[in-house]
Amino acid sequence: MKIKESTSYPHPVLAPWSEDVINASFTTKIMFQLDENANQVAIHCDTTLDHPDILALIEDGFATFGCFIKCVETGVRRLQKLGFPVGNHEFASGALIGRVQLRPMIWSLKPIVNYNPSGAHAEFFDGMDIEAGQILALDDEQVIEVTRPPLPPLESIFEIQSSDAILEGEFELDTEAERITILMPESTYKLVQNLRQAEEATRSVLMNALYVPIIMEVLDRLRDGQDAFEQYRWLHPFRTRCDLAGIDLTKLDLLNDAQKVLLQPFASLDQLINYGDDE
Repeated sequence: MKIKESTSYPHPVLAPWSEDVINASFTTKIMFQLDENANQVAIHCDTTLDHPDILALIEDGFATFGCFIKCVETGVRRLQKLGFPVGNHEFASGALIGRVQLRPMIWSLKPIVNYNPSGAHAEFFDGMDIEAGQILALDDEQVIEVTRPPLPPLESIFEIQSSDAILEGEFELDTEAERITILMPESTYKLVQNLRQAEEATRSVLMNALYVPIIMEVLDRLRDGQDAFEQYRWLHPFRTRCDLAGIDLTKLDLLNDAQKVLLQPFASLDQLINYGDDE
C-alpha cells in the first residue's frame, strides 16, 4: 500500500492536507513502549474524530480505525486494526526494529451506499457507492525509532583453537562444546589472531572469509534439530541473534541468513578501498 498526500481519490477523504471534507478533523496521537527484555514493542493510539457521519459508520460497524505500519528493517508491511478512539497493539518479539512508519487511517469494512459525508467538496455532491476496503480518512504519517537491542557478542558463541589434526589450509567445526569451536592448524591460527587484532578494514576480511561459511554450517546443523544442542551454552545466544535478525530456523536460506546473523558483513568490505587510499 502506497499512500501519498498528492493522491486523488474518487470519493471524499478526510485528511489534514485535503479539502475533500471541510469543517472536520481526524488526528491520532501515537505512543510506543519497548520491553527490552522481550524485544517487544507495544503501540498506543489516542484518536480524535469530529465528523458525525464517519463516527456513525464506525459505531455501526461499516468502518474501522487502524494504522498502516511499515518497517523496512524487518520487512513488516501491514494494515493493523486498532481500537477506537483508544487502541493498543503488542507486536511479536523482534517484529519492529529501527525506523517504523505509521499512517493512521479509517477505512470501510462493508459496502457503503451513496457515501456523501457532510462538508464534502462540491465535486462529490451526488454521493457515490463505495466498496469495502476504501479509505475514508487519513492522518499525517508518524515515525518512531525502535532501538535495536544489543546482540550477544560472537565471543560468547565461538572459540578459535589450533589443532595438529587439521590439515594446512583447512578448518573444522565442533558444535558439541560449550562454545562452537573452530579448529585450524597452528599457522592458520596465528594468521587469524593477527587479523583479529589488525585494523577494522582487515578484520572485515576475516568476518567474511571465516565466519560466513561457519554460520551457514551451524544453521544447517540446527535445521536438522535443535534438541541435540540444548545442553550447550552457545545455543541460546546464537538463537537470540537469529531471532533479532528475523530468521526462522525451520525455513532457512543459508547464505542470506548467515549474512543477517553477522549484520550484512559484506558491506564492511568497502572499508578496504578507503583503507588502501589512506596508505
